[in-house]
Amino acid sequence: MIWNAAVGVSALAALVFLGGCATERAIAPTISAPPRTGLVVSPAIVGAVYDGRAKQDPKDAAATLQADLSRLYGSSIEWTDYFARPPAGRVAVRFRIVALGASFGSRLVSSAAFATAVGSAQASATGPWGPVVGSVSSEQSVLAGSFSGEGWWNGAAWIDLEVQDYRGPKPIAFTLPIVAEHRESNMWGYASGDKAAKAAWDHVGTQLTRAMDAIARAVRDQQP
Repeated sequence: MIWNAAVGVSALAALVFLGGCATERAIAPTISAPPRTGLVVSPAIVGAVYDGRAKQDPKDAAATLQADLSRLYGSSIEWTDYFARPPAGRVAVRFRIVALGASFGSRLVSSAAFATAVGSAQASATGPWGPVVGSVSSEQSVLAGSFSGEGWWNGAAWIDLEVQDYRGPKPIAFTLPIVAEHRESNMWGYASGDKAAKAAWDHVGTQLTRAMDAIARAVRDQQP
């Protein structure tokens, strides 16, 4: 039941796509942060990455993100299939790519869907996970709901970070949306689109590693 509920939240977040945009720019989800050599979790957190976008461009986005997360956290993350059932007594994290890139003339993110996803995460993240969700949620960078995006390059990045904690008598599961938007005028054409996409992803990449740092510390500090 925990897993099915978490998938439902991700399905809701997937509604952020507002189709019909003809001009788009893609970006690879690379993270330039240094390895967390002093942050060791044993047994490791169980991790998985999945590209949930309808149009997967670039096609290797999931592999790129997993490679950088592996570089950052090393043996503290044990990689597995995204749809595999998490083992008992462990903490699992799943990274689902929902939006990544830039579109000219329309937004890739729905403010209403984002607000709903954040509210669901805050309600479900009990115990030690509440501060993690609160800290990351406060640093999101989403444009006002009234902004239509017409006439602008609209960069967007959205990663669903799903956490499942099977260590206690009652499992805890929540999905934390990590989202950013950035807009640029069309002054430089495609270069403006690339800039918008990069700015949005850079913000999400920073918040994603911040969230993973907090998750890894929480797991490590509770281990005997």
